[in-house]
Amino acid sequence: MAQPTPRPGLDDTDHGTSQQVPAARWRWLSSPALQGLLALAVYAAVWLTTVARPLVSHLSWAQLGPNGPDPNFYVWSLRWWPYALGHHLNPLYTSMIAAPAGHSLAWVTTVPPLGLLAAPLTLTAGPVVAFNVLNVLALPLSGCAAFLACRRLTGSFWPSLIGGAVYGFSDYELRQFDTSHLNLSYALLPPILVYLVLAWRDGAIRDYVLVILAGLVVAAQLYLYLETFAYVTAILVLSLLLGLAVADRDGRRRVLHLARLLGLGYLVALALAAPYLAAALGSVPPRPPPANLMDLTSLWLPAPGRNLGISWLASAATGPHRVTGNCSVGIPLLAILIMLATTHRRSRLAWFLTGMFVVIIVGALGPVVHVGGTPEFTVPWHGVFSLPFVRNAFLDRLIVFAYLVLALATALLLADVTPRWHRTPRPISGVWSLAWRWSLGALVVAFGVLNSFGGLVLASQPEVPAFIANGDYHRFLTPGETVMVVSTVGNAGMLWQAQSGFDWRLAGGFINEGFNHSDLPVQAHELSHAGPTRVDQFEKLVRDDRIGAILVDAARSPTWARIFGILGLTGHQEGGVIVYPTHDCRTCHGVTTAQIYASTHPRTA
Repeated sequence: MAQPTPRPGLDDTDHGTSQQVPAARWRWLSSPALQGLLALAVYAAVWLTTVARPLVSHLSWAQLGPNGPDPNFYVWSLRWWPYALGHHLNPLYTSMIAAPAGHSLAWVTTVPPLGLLAAPLTLTAGPVVAFNVLNVLALPLSGCAAFLACRRLTGSFWPSLIGGAVYGFSDYELRQFDTSHLNLSYALLPPILVYLVLAWRDGAIRDYVLVILAGLVVAAQLYLYLETFAYVTAILVLSLLLGLAVADRDGRRRVLHLARLLGLGYLVALALAAPYLAAALGSVPPRPPPANLMDLTSLWLPAPGRNLGISWLASAATGPHRVTGNCSVGIPLLAILIMLATTHRRSRLAWFLTGMFVVIIVGALGPVVHVGGTPEFTVPWHGVFSLPFVRNAFLDRLIVFAYLVLALATALLLADVTPRWHRTPRPISGVWSLAWRWSLGALVVAFGVLNSFGGLVLASQPEVPAFIANGDYHRFLTPGETVMVVSTVGNAGMLWQAQSGFDWRLAGGFINEGFNHSDLPVQAHELSHAGPTRVDQFEKLVRDDRIGAILVDAARSPTWARIFGILGLTGHQEGGVIVYPTHDCRTCHGVTTAQIYASTHPRTA
């Protein structure tokens, strides 16, 4: 009796000589590169037509996360890199903000790799469009990178597709997308490094190729964000140590050889990053941030605002527990890891992944373990968290590596039961095993969908006034003039300056919480609680720093901006902006407390 022709699938490898003809017809579907592109297309299609659709619909608006200063800072950064290189300026120092003195950018997250890659789009469509395009692509690209690592580990498409989604659309990635942290939402380099190590393990690349490519990836991560580079380094060291602990004798030799190769890769990376490192070591780093630790309850509760209106989930996520942003892993993913460890008890890889997850979570919890918002106990190794580099870290961001572990674990668990069409039918027990594993995979997807919707905050209208967008400022400002921008929009001055192509210098600008706490000079920021003395200090600022004009956002003007009028400055509105030429404050005069109060508390009719 003739044998039935097997149904071709994405996971087919070899069906035997009698079936090579029909298999060869579909051989191209099993190409890792093609499957990677297909995974990216799936991620992008779902993402761009659902959560990111409002942003895609208005790419020319600076609208994502409008309540904070970070989005406009990254818009500025994307424009700064092509401007600095095009004008032969040092890109790690700028006098365009914090004028006239300027400021070092060595410790500032200006995302040079993204700035250079997006330069053609920035110069043709503008930095706002480039910023929004980078934002909407960050999560699909990170997911695709994780897919490639999962695909290299398992050889299976569908399990890897779910594994890539676990990482690329994790709560961590969604949170960074919401807040427009390009340095964090582009988390594709760690899974690429994992892919390279797996390819080397499989013999797909030689030693010297791993050294070169790993060096390039690590250097790119260093330029993208120094903190994540430090995390990658720490995780690599810990993973090599754990690998030595769980490997057999032959495996230990390979782990030691891998450690030597990665060490050489780091030498390549440090050589490539030497200019950046020299600038960083030669400037003052920011002050340590407040403690950012993970609450243990975050592992199983959904993030606030991401519960699809389900009341009991909303109440569980907001109180009395403290759900840490970035860290909402969910019970289905935890169950995946537990099931992998229990059903693969003899697998060294399963124990390695389980051990890495535990190590990462312990690090993210910090020196004091919090459960439900309450500090429960201090860990015996709490002294480690007082070391110079560790105490400056946002430890909750380590969770991104936990998501990468969970992505690999998910793909592994599901791939073990992915049927190959040329095999004989599985027994009933195998069918049930397949059913419960993929049911658990479906729960992972459902929790991911639950965590994906909600929380996206967009501006209701464009934030660049016509005065800037239409170039009207050319009639009022001289090239290179120092300007102060006043608006309730965070970092509006950096946004306007970037949109204008750096035609003028900015007094102020928010670059990092560790350096400054406002996008205005201190003397201007203190006018929000003004008195005669503070007004005098502001006058001195205008004269000493030669601020030629003050631009007030007419649509988003703070109440205290009325002080400029009683101070003796004359303003007129143009294209949504009230322009106050200062003329070195020659017309400025002293004001009384009563005048300040009357201007900032006008009587209502």
